[in-house]
Amino acid sequence: MATTFRTDIVGGIEAVLVAFRTANPTLLLGVHRARPESFPDLPAAYIANRPEAITHDSGTRTRTMQPSVVVVRRITDNEEAMAAFDTLVDLLVDAFTAVPQLAANTIWDQLTVADEDAPFGDYDFAAVRFTFGDVSIMEGRI
Repeated sequence: MATTFRTDIVGGIEAVLVAFRTANPTLLLGVHRARPESFPDLPAAYIANRPEAITHDSGTRTRTMQPSVVVVRRITDNEEAMAAFDTLVDLLVDAFTAVPQLAANTIWDQLTVADEDAPFGDYDFAAVRFTFGDVSIMEGRI
């Protein structure tokens, strides 16, 4: 039996982002499964790195992933734009919190939110990275 853990987690994160964008069409304009070649619509979110650690015992395999989502925006010194971005981040925290299982038989309970720069070709964007510290699944050992 092949595992679909990585694909399922990406799909689960994307589902949260798309549902959020549908409910908040003026706050989040773009959603991408991977880092796009360009950002025609900002603010936008993309699913970034997803490193994982795997442990085995006699009958099971536990996969623990730390996927991240990056939300980017144009750099501005406009207080109104920054306030809207802070609102976006706060509401995304709530949206992710409401979904402790990003895929069937998985669970997560740690989330970090970090401001960062997002260089992108000739441009530099401001970004916030959401990192799920411990999305895990226990599977039968193959």
